[in-house]
Amino acid sequence: MQTHQTTGKELIEKWIVQNVISGKTSQELSGTLFVYGDEAMTLTSTETGSLEIITEEVSNVVVFRKKNESDATNMCRACGVDHSTFKEALECCADID
Repeated sequence: MQTHQTTGKELIEKWIVQNVISGKTSQELSGTLFVYGDEAMTLTSTETGSLEIITEEVSNVVVFRKKNESDATNMCRACGVDHSTFKEALECCADID
């Protein structure tokens, strides 16, 4: 039995869709940096206004978080999207491995 392993790109695509639905523009999302494991990816606007996911060349990634920023209770732990309830945050990426 094969199981589907979610890629960083799939999580970013889901994050983009959720942010566009909530009213964000491509301009607002452009320049966003994502870290998935030891991969770093950036959103870049194309000439047509669409967003492209660019993989950055990095050998190691270290992320430091401030203690007060680490417990966003209504934020999806997989894609980082804020939700109005903790339950919605838990259900957000529940279908993604």
